Amino acid sequence: MLKSLRERVPQKVSTTEGTLIHNALVPAAYEIEKNYITADVILQEVFTDTASRENLVRRAKERNIYPHPATAAVWKGTFVPEDLDVPNGTRFNGGKLNFAVIGRVQNGYELICETVGSQGNACRGSITPIRYLQGFKSAELTELITQGNDEEETEAFRERYLTILRKPSTSGNIYDYYNWAMACKGVGAAKIFPLAYGPGTVKVVVADEDKMAATPALIKEVKDYIEEMRPIGATVTVASAQELPVNVMGRVKLKDGINLGAAQASFRETFDTFLRDNAFDISYVGYARAGNILLGTTGVEDYAGLTINGYEHNIELTDEQIAVIGTVTLEVMGE
Repeated sequence: MLKSLRERVPQKVSTTEGTLIHNALVPAAYEIEKNYITADVILQEVFTDTASRENLVRRAKERNIYPHPATAAVWKGTFVPEDLDVPNGTRFNGGKLNFAVIGRVQNGYELICETVGSQGNACRGSITPIRYLQGFKSAELTELITQGNDEEETEAFRERYLTILRKPSTSGNIYDYYNWAMACKGVGAAKIFPLAYGPGTVKVVVADEDKMAATPALIKEVKDYIEEMRPIGATVTVASAQELPVNVMGRVKLKDGINLGAAQASFRETFDTFLRDNAFDISYVGYARAGNILLGTTGVEDYAGLTINGYEHNIELTDEQIAVIGTVTLEVMGE
């Protein structure tokens, strides 16, 4: 910018650093450059596919669409003695997390994790009261009633919002049912089958936010929400996606200094990400795709004897199946 301004000054006038012209132009050039930078930022922030989270949320708010908030896990707790009276609000500690009683269930109590998010889903085991509880001997979290979910990630929210924009919903069409299912917190993928059981029927198959089978609680939530939103007349069935574990075995040639365990973990993570990102979008697990991912794994030079679920070919998926990562067993190739 400074160079451009200086080119407009007559050649007979000195513009070297420290001269009157130079000192006069530098502040203006600096401010104009800032305006150009700001204009570039505005151009990025105004479009959905490049906006930052803050402005993406503001754009979506215009259509009354918001990121799914984080939710807390709810567990069933069993107590000894079984007839112990535990008032609502009584707090318990289970490792790094605390829980509070919110009501009775059969043979126990419901306890909600005080920390929202998915971290509350892995707390099965014993808990202890934070304050003295008369008659208490022991307690244990035995069953996850409602999964806790993390706040919807920016890219997941961006994709959901773009899908709503690109697939307009009208009068209970297929996009309506898709968008209604995806609007439910905890749903990570959905597939719609119009006329699944004949005229006037719709089947909605959903996976959770980890692209795995949906829990009964999530299925009920989706069902109830769709029943509120759908037009009169349709019979709606909501079901969970069926998981198909994908087990990979093979031999690999590693570069010098590369640990087999690290290479196996890296491949597993990348392959798992591919399966999650393409849930309901692929009709088979590609043998060649698995090989390409393996060759692209850091430290892997070559492979042999690769199998998927024991076969050296593609693994077909049914319409309601999603592929999930199973076991990954790699061995080092002999010389």
